[in-house]
Amino acid sequence: MSTTHARATHVFISYSRANISFVQRLVADLQRSGITVWIDQSGLTPGTPDWETALRNAIGKAHAVILIASEEARKSPYVKDELRLAHDVHHLPIYPLWVAGTQWINCIPLGWGGTQYIDARGGEAQYQAALHQLIAVLSGANPVASLSPTSTLTHPATYTNQFPNYTPTPVGASYPIQTQPTRKGSRRTTATCLIATLVTLLLVGVLLFAAAVPLFSAISHFFNSFSGQPGSSVGQIFVTPTHINTMRTEGTSNGCSYFNGNGWDCTVNLKNVSNAGILTWTSSTSPSSVTVSPSTFTLSAQDGMNVTINIPDNFCGQSDITFISQNTVHVIINCSG
Repeated sequence: MSTTHARATHVFISYSRANISFVQRLVADLQRSGITVWIDQSGLTPGTPDWETALRNAIGKAHAVILIASEEARKSPYVKDELRLAHDVHHLPIYPLWVAGTQWINCIPLGWGGTQYIDARGGEAQYQAALHQLIAVLSGANPVASLSPTSTLTHPATYTNQFPNYTPTPVGASYPIQTQPTRKGSRRTTATCLIATLVTLLLVGVLLFAAAVPLFSAISHFFNSFSGQPGSSVGQIFVTPTHINTMRTEGTSNGCSYFNGNGWDCTVNLKNVSNAGILTWTSSTSPSSVTVSPSTFTLSAQDGMNVTINIPDNFCGQSDITFISQNTVHVIINCSG
C-alpha cells in the first residue's frame, strides 16, 4: 500500500490533448469550487528538465484521479500508463468523466470496460449536472466507492479476466423497477400502469429541468447586462501574457508545451476587468493555421478564463493572435529552433 496519501494535495487529471478545451473549462470550474487540480500544462514548472518524473510525482501526491474518457484518450499510451500508475502502484480512486464518443467501450482502455462513469456529454445542462456530481464526489459530500475500477487490473500480456459482456451503468442512473409475475392479470396490469406513470413523470421532470437551465442562464445574463452604471453593459477585456517566446524543445517552455508532431500549446488568461457588464470576445489569428480554443466566449464582470493557442508543428515563427471585444488585444508568440 502506498504511503503518499498522507501528502495528498490535489486531484490529478489524465486526458488526451484532443480534449484540452473541455479540460481547461473543467479545471476552472473545479478550482472555483475550492478543489485543487493538477494538469501537465499548469502543473509543470517552465524549464522542468524531466517532465516524466514530474508527472509521476504529481500522481503520487494526488488523492484521486479524474479520467477524461474519450476515443482519443483510449488511444493515448500516456493515459494508459497514468491509470496503471495511479491504480496499481498508489491505489488511488479513479473517477471516469465521459466527455465524447458514442460507445463507452471505445472510450476506455481494455480492462476498464466495467467501470462506472459520470456522463458529461451533451449540452450545457448535462455538463452542469455532471460537474455538480463530480464536485460532490471529490469533496466527500456524496462518496461513491464503486467509482474505482470494478475489475482487478493486473494488465497481463493477453488481457485476461475481462468483462466483454458487461455494460456499465452511469453513476446516479435509475435502475428499472422489477415486478414479480402474479397469477392474477389485474395485478400485472396495475403494476404495468404504475411503472408507465412513474417513467412518464420522470421524463417530464428531465425535460422541464433541461428547459429551465438555459432559460435561467439567459435571464441571469440579461440582468447582469443592466447592472452597475448606465452605459456599462459591455466589459473591458484584459489578456496576459501578451508576448511569449518559446522553442522547439520537448516539454514546457515559457508557458507553452511542445510535443514533436503536435506543435505548441500556449495558454493565456482572458479577464473582464470591468466592475459591471458582460462582454463577448472573438478572436482572429495570423497565420490562419494557428487556432484558438475556445475561439469565442462570454465573460461576466471580473470573470476570467484560460484560452489555449495551438501552433502547428510545420509552422515556426511569429504568430499574431487578436482578441476582439470593446477593445482589441494582440498576443504575439515567437517560436524558434
